[in-house]
Amino acid sequence: MDRQEREQLYNTAWKHWGAAMQVDILIEEMAELTHALLGARRNNTFYTYAVSEEMADVLICLEQFEVRMKDFPTFKTIPDGYTDADGDSGMVRTGCIYDQVEHIKESKLQRLKERLVESINEKV
Repeated sequence: MDRQEREQLYNTAWKHWGAAMQVDILIEEMAELTHALLGARRNNTFYTYAVSEEMADVLICLEQFEVRMKDFPTFKTIPDGYTDADGDSGMVRTGCIYDQVEHIKESKLQRLKERLVESINEKV
């Protein structure tokens, strides 16, 4: 299934079953992944078929959530009598809600990198 088909499937499911149901399914799938990981760890491993299966379910749900979040635009308001650098005024689309997720993700990755470098340097 290509990206366009997946997005259509996700949007149809979201509209058919509703946002609350899809969020509940995401929560359920994340709990099932947690359960599979704990079971694997009890057997001194992290990679089992159950973990792979539940991880696939969570990734599908998260991808659906991502697609939906990209459909919700964000705007900025430019006060009357003013324009921005592009000459726009009034309500101007600035992106989508998912942009915030990407921004936070990038910040967290940068922090991870800094902590890792710091930890490696402490051991040297």
